[in-house]
Amino acid sequence: MENRLEILRNEIDKLIFEKQPDKIRFFVEHLYSVARYCGLLALKRNLNPEIAMTSGMLHDIYRVTNDTAKNHDSLGAEKAIEILKGIGLYSDEDIAIITTAIAKHCDKSSIHKEYDEILKDADVLSHCFYNPAFPISELEAERYKNLLDELGL
Repeated sequence: MENRLEILRNEIDKLIFEKQPDKIRFFVEHLYSVARYCGLLALKRNLNPEIAMTSGMLHDIYRVTNDTAKNHDSLGAEKAIEILKGIGLYSDEDIAIITTAIAKHCDKSSIHKEYDEILKDADVLSHCFYNPAFPISELEAERYKNLLDELGL
């Protein structure tokens, strides 16, 4: 079986380097850290780490390709469908799980399906561990505290 995650990473790297060369560090650091946290949380919650990591790699893809945060969750889900179908290695079910998580990742105050929650939690961990000297967003504080409890930290 082909390594879907590596193929996807190569596609995302092309987009970052072509579209946002001045923001390479931010996008690479954030997308890759969210993907790793997704994998960790998926293992902890007995879910598929590859599917979770794929949602992490793609969750801000609209921001990467359009340099805007406005509606980047729903528009990113549409862009992710295009990318995943273009790669041709993902089932419709995989694509639905991944893109639903992307579409919901900005709604940190609501509880959704398990992969949606993994992506939201991973995004929060990435924000909070980017630089511990930065304050934690008020919108993410409770979720962050719950994550630390879940991880025994």
